[in-house]
Amino acid sequence: MQVGVERMDKMTDLKELNKLETYLKLHNIKYERYDNEFMQSECAYVERHQICVPSMKDKQWDVICQAGSFGHEAGLLELMGTLVDESVDDVVEGWLTAHDIISRLESGDNK
Repeated sequence: MQVGVERMDKMTDLKELNKLETYLKLHNIKYERYDNEFMQSECAYVERHQICVPSMKDKQWDVICQAGSFGHEAGLLELMGTLVDESVDDVVEGWLTAHDIISRLESGDNK
């Protein structure tokens, strides 16, 4: 990290993202995971943690946990794509646990 550049986020709690990743591995669901930092502004870095299913190029849905995502303060996940509940009036749905997402996968609720 450059001198004079601050972190905008504290270390993100990745328990929920790790639980989801474990489930995907155990059930042989293809995914890609990305953990990286990016420049939010000229003087601040942000961590980004993302899982894309099946891949970044062909994603049907993905979850993120980073500064600015809905629920990141509590280590919760923000979901985008085919698993988003149709009753949600947005393209993303936040404040989700790994269990919330796994329940949708197991119920076949992935449109």
